[in-house]
Order: sequence, then C-alpha cells, then structure tokens
Amino acid sequence: MRLVANDSTSPTLLREVSDWQDHPAWVIFRGRYDPLLRRWCRGYCLDDDSIEEVCQRIWIELADRMRTFHYDPNRTFRGWLRRVCESRVVDFLRQRQAVCLLSLDDRDGEAEAGLCKASIDLGESDRGEGVADLFRLFLLDEAEKVQAAVRAKVKPWTWEAFWLVAVCDWSVERTAKTLGMTRTAVYAASERVARKLCDEGKRVSNLWASSS
Repeated sequence: MRLVANDSTSPTLLREVSDWQDHPAWVIFRGRYDPLLRRWCRGYCLDDDSIEEVCQRIWIELADRMRTFHYDPNRTFRGWLRRVCESRVVDFLRQRQAVCLLSLDDRDGEAEAGLCKASIDLGESDRGEGVADLFRLFLLDEAEKVQAAVRAKVKPWTWEAFWLVAVCDWSVERTAKTLGMTRTAVYAASERVARKLCDEGKRVSNLWASSS
C-alpha cells in the first residue's frame, strides 16, 4: 500500500477501501479521516455522545458508498466527505428533534393528569434541548443560503480556492499548484470570499433584526 502525507488524498487508498474486507486499508482510512469527522461535528456544537453516534452512522454509510466511489482528482475528497458529514448531522438533529417533540407530547399529557413534578422537570430539560436542536438546524440552513448566495457571485476557481484553504485545510501553496494559480491569487481569492461571506452574513442578520 502506498502511503502519503495525512493532508493529501491517496487515490490508491480510496481504491483499496472499495473492498470493505481490506482491513489494513480501512484502518488507515479511518485513522486519517475519523479525526476530521469528529472535528467537523464539534463545529456544530454536538456533545460527545452525539458525535459518536453521528460518526458511527457516517462510517456505516461509507462502508457501502466507498464500494462504488470514483475519485475525481479535479475535486477534493475532503470537501465531499464534509458534505456527507453535514448531511448526517442535519439528519441526526432532525431525528432527535422529532423524538423529543413526541416525548414532550407524552409528558404534557402526563402532567395534565397530575403526575409527579420530576416528570415535568425532565420535560422542561428536554424542551430546552429541543429548542437548541432547532436553532442549530436553523443556523445550518441559513449558512447554506449564505454560501449559495456568495458562490453565485464569484468565479468557480475563486470559490474552489477558498474552499480548499478554509474548509479542507489545504496550504496556499498546495492549492495554488492544484488549481494552476499563483499563491498571491489563491490568498486574494480566499480573503475575497471570506469577506463576501461575512458581508452576506451581516446582511442576513440585519434582515432578521428588522423583521423581529
């Protein structure tokens, strides 16, 4: 098996994990990308138990999806994996919110029947977690809208340069070499998109404030 630096994609490794019984390849694959998945999950303010659950779901999904995955050297595997992670986080929060709402409905009925205060207090705690989950889902949805708005305003290579540097943790030098740009151009593109995202985020925040 050909090994490469941890910050670069190994097409050989991606081909080898298409066989889920290739244990050595999967050990390396998981060792390389599991820390990234967990870091991205922490970025969504999930607790340790939730991160463990989401990551388990992702690895089960990857065991199936990698069987037919075709690596495109013109794109970034980490970017694809991050989108998978984000989708699974959203699914997890929505499922947990649905369970929480059903649980609250049951507890509300019990409270009306005059059951113990401890049950009511637990319901209040779950209600707080449910509100937090809804808020996280709201932020994720709004972040996607902000990204889409900015992406539509810049050149494809400008967005790609920003994404590789800011999201995939690529160095400016590696990004420049991959995209055929100068390091100065990559840095300028990354900074430009970051400013536009900040401006668009502020614009959306002002709209929220004016409508409240």
